[in-house]
Amino acid sequence: MSKIKTIALAIIFATSAITPSLAGSGEFAGPYISVSATALGAQLDGSYTDSDNVITEGTPGAVKGVGSAEIGYTLPLGDSFFVTAGASYTPGTAEIANANDQDNVTNVNLKASDFYTYFIAPGIAISDSSALYVKYGTSEADLKATGDFTGTSSTELSGETIAMGLKTMLPSGLFFSSEVGYTEYDGIHINDIGDAADDDSAKGDAKGDPTVAFGTFAVGFRF
Repeated sequence: MSKIKTIALAIIFATSAITPSLAGSGEFAGPYISVSATALGAQLDGSYTDSDNVITEGTPGAVKGVGSAEIGYTLPLGDSFFVTAGASYTPGTAEIANANDQDNVTNVNLKASDFYTYFIAPGIAISDSSALYVKYGTSEADLKATGDFTGTSSTELSGETIAMGLKTMLPSGLFFSSEVGYTEYDGIHINDIGDAADDDSAKGDAKGDPTVAFGTFAVGFRF
């Protein structure tokens, strides 16, 4: 996770060094809600080791489009800068990986769903109606493993999210925003993979670090 924190701090520092010709942080102040179209792409940076110690890399999951919702509050910090605190929820499901043995007999499928993120997002107004921001947050998701295993598996994911985006505000309070980012989750481990009739010595294990990349386009309203 230290890599994500380093990137987040670097982007925040670079953003804070910008001096816009026009200022309008007050235009973004106050509570807001938004809904968005989100494209999720998930993969597992890990491997499956069968009973013969043959290692198979997990396959990346497909990109899927889902809807998201977000609430938050923006506090201006002078003419140009502001900070937003909020939470987002994405109810979709993303396949992380399939782990197969060398004979394609044993299979374990990993899917993550119900993504929550709690975040802070410092930003800077680049005009009276537009602003750039970076987002850093903690994220959670449900994990479901299906297939041939009799041992234990993780049921929840937790990790850290970094993103950056552009928000454009209209005089009516309506706004539009676009955002890209990714979430790096803590490692998962599934053991005792294999047919229930097999003895323990014939079973394998899967482990890895799930990552979810996303892009969103949102429409919201500031009250």
